[in-house]
Amino acid sequence: MPFSANRGELGTGKSLSFVRPLSHMSISEDQVKNFMANYLRDKGYHSVEVRLGTRQGYDVEGVCPVSGRRLVIECKGEAQTGSQHARSWGNVASAVLTSLNEIYSPESNNEVGIALPDTNEYRGRLSLLQQFFERERISIFWVSPHGGVVVW
Repeated sequence: MPFSANRGELGTGKSLSFVRPLSHMSISEDQVKNFMANYLRDKGYHSVEVRLGTRQGYDVEGVCPVSGRRLVIECKGEAQTGSQHARSWGNVASAVLTSLNEIYSPESNNEVGIALPDTNEYRGRLSLLQQFFERERISIFWVSPHGGVVVW
């Protein structure tokens, strides 16, 4: 598993501890993408690619310095207009299905992640699914409006 609450960062065996206030500032999808790219670079990932806007493919990708495997991340942001409550359901469902398709694709050897705004709305959507994500080896990255990242 690339990341988990118990293992911390990939290959280090370190557990992570955080003091994380849930934010009320809005965070767009492109902000989530840029913060995740910065996070991967800070962790030593190389060949980091970011696809801003609605470009085809995974939103952020990078090669792990420890395993040499590519990590592909589907990013979602908060609604800039309309109902955040309604949009977050579709965002979570879309990201989970995309991640499962990648994991179960016979051609793929990628590690998989989902990056979401660190808000009560998104945390509520995933609160009962942490064990599922760990079992399926899907890393969840909680991204704050200030660029901080917390990993499940």
